[in-house]
Amino acid sequence: MALGWLVLLPRIGRRHRDVLFNRRAFKKFLTTYNGVTRKISGTERSSWGLLTHVGRRSGHVYQTSLGTVDYGDGFLLPLGYGPHTDWYRNVMASGTGTLTWKGHTYQLDRPELISGPEAMRAWPLMSRMLLRLAGMHEFVWLHRSPEEAAERLAPPAQRATQ
Repeated sequence: MALGWLVLLPRIGRRHRDVLFNRRAFKKFLTTYNGVTRKISGTERSSWGLLTHVGRRSGHVYQTSLGTVDYGDGFLLPLGYGPHTDWYRNVMASGTGTLTWKGHTYQLDRPELISGPEAMRAWPLMSRMLLRLAGMHEFVWLHRSPEEAAERLAPPAQRATQ
C-alpha cells in the first residue's frame, strides 16, 4: 500500500500541482503522511533521510523526509515533485543543508541538479523501478562539506582531540 502511494503521489502532484495543493483534504493527507515519515527518517533502519533546511524567505528551519542514497562524495535525493518544490528551492538558495541518514548526521553543501543513467544506477534495483514508475528522473546531489570530509578522514585519536 505504501509503495503504491510512493509511486502515485509524485505523478499526481506533478500533473495537478495547483489544483491538488489548494485542496484542504490533500493538504491534510500530506501533513499526516509527512509527520509519519519524519518519525522514521534518518534512523539506522530506514533508507529515508531527514533533510534539515532553512526557508529562503522565512528563515524557519524545516525538515523533509526523502529517499536517500550514498553517491560520490555525498548523497542523491530524488526531486519527486519537480524543481518548484520548497525544500529544493530552499537548499538551492542557501547552498547548504543537514542530512540525517542511517543514524548519522552530515553537513552538506554545493547542491547540483543531475539526471541520467549514472544517477539512476546509484539506487538499488527495487528503488530504481519505483523511481521510474513514478516518473522521477531528476535528483539533487548534495556534497559533504569539506570540513565534514576532513573530519571523517582524520584518524580516530585526532578526532577525539578536536
